[in-house]
Amino acid sequence: MSQDDESKCNTAYQYFKCAKPLDFSYRNLVSLEELNGNEEPLPLRVRGAPKKNLKSNRYRTGSFWLNKNNLKNVNGLRNLADRLFEMADYLSWLDLSDNNLTSISDEFLLFPNLSMLYLHKNNIEDFVDSYKLRKLTKLRTLTLHKNPMCRFPCYRSSVISFLPNLRKLDHVVVVRSEREQDRKSLDKDIRVRLTNMYPEDFLCTLESTKRPD
Repeated sequence: MSQDDESKCNTAYQYFKCAKPLDFSYRNLVSLEELNGNEEPLPLRVRGAPKKNLKSNRYRTGSFWLNKNNLKNVNGLRNLADRLFEMADYLSWLDLSDNNLTSISDEFLLFPNLSMLYLHKNNIEDFVDSYKLRKLTKLRTLTLHKNPMCRFPCYRSSVISFLPNLRKLDHVVVVRSEREQDRKSLDKDIRVRLTNMYPEDFLCTLESTKRPD
């Protein structure tokens, strides 16, 4: 990619990031299949809807609000985004708070520029599930509070350890002392689970901790 092309991409990304969000909250949605692309978004909360590309009929924004629904999963999220957004790859803010989600979906990993993800007030039990989000290298803000997972004492320290690029977790800034914790400080049971689930990430750690014969 040339310098000019890269500059154009950065400019377009910033435009989409700053545009008004596409707001499909308060719809009582149980499944994303209920959205076919013909629905009108809520304009009141953000004083207007995002602009559309007249040729493609897709929205020119990088923010998607689906909070305050009854979603149990986000199956088909990327396909829906491709239908609704002019540039689904530029999606940077996704709000799925206050739903009935029970896990952190792999669908989120299909949005390489996602920097803000709201998942608070759901029914997610296992905070180890958040480890997969490490693949989102631009993720800076994550909310998980008011999920069942938060009852564990090591919840916050573990998630910060999983996601070293985070700047805010549950609307609280991640401080240096929290960021300096490494994988060796993780609870033993969590480390065993992660090693079994992601052996490629923990192989080096295991090898380095082995004692010489």
